[in-house]
Amino acid sequence: MAAPTEEEVPPPTPLHRPRPWWSRLVLAVSTLAIAATALYHLTITFLTNSPSNTVSTKFAEPIGKWVYPWFEQNWRLFAPNPMSQNFTIETRVASDCYKNVTPWYNLSQMDYATILHNPFPGHTEQNELRRAWTDGYSATHDQSDVGTTGRAEMMREYLVGIALERVRPLSGKDGVPSGAITSIEFRVTTTDIPPADDPHQAQQPSVHVIPWRQISPDTVSYGCPNGSVAP
Repeated sequence: MAAPTEEEVPPPTPLHRPRPWWSRLVLAVSTLAIAATALYHLTITFLTNSPSNTVSTKFAEPIGKWVYPWFEQNWRLFAPNPMSQNFTIETRVASDCYKNVTPWYNLSQMDYATILHNPFPGHTEQNELRRAWTDGYSATHDQSDVGTTGRAEMMREYLVGIALERVRPLSGKDGVPSGAITSIEFRVTTTDIPPADDPHQAQQPSVHVIPWRQISPDTVSYGCPNGSVAP
């Protein structure tokens, strides 16, 4: 067999040069940091969703700072607590101390219409309004709409802000331009979900009206300065 010519001889394979020490150090530190963060997150998530215990009670503050608001879940690991009520949240706005008042806007229906036939509904449409009511306003106010915690004012302004964001594009055609809105009112209808063994059982809804509040750039308060009577 003839020896290969010079053109047929493959070039020598270059030796594999090892990574610099600093590159290996960066890779090792990054891997350890990612692994430690993932382990910490899984541990905190487990403590959040597990029944209350000595560890979760002792470290409640750092756990809360890590979990809320981005990783919060409204169920428990060993005892899920799904919603047992349906809420319909409506609002209307007024200008000039109730001279012009819009019809009721069904904010909940707006969310349902957005979610319907949407295979990837957003968190905002599914939870923002509902949580603003269930975990925000109603959790910080009594049945007379008097704040019961230091977070009451913030939760009230949060609910108002969500409503105004959705109503302002619509109110102009109903006689109240967005820039002329001075007061807002809410109506919340709560209906218990029928039991599983009798899904067609009639449920009596309850209606809660949050009275008119005047809106200004920095506060939300009761009443109207000139003494006008709310409709």
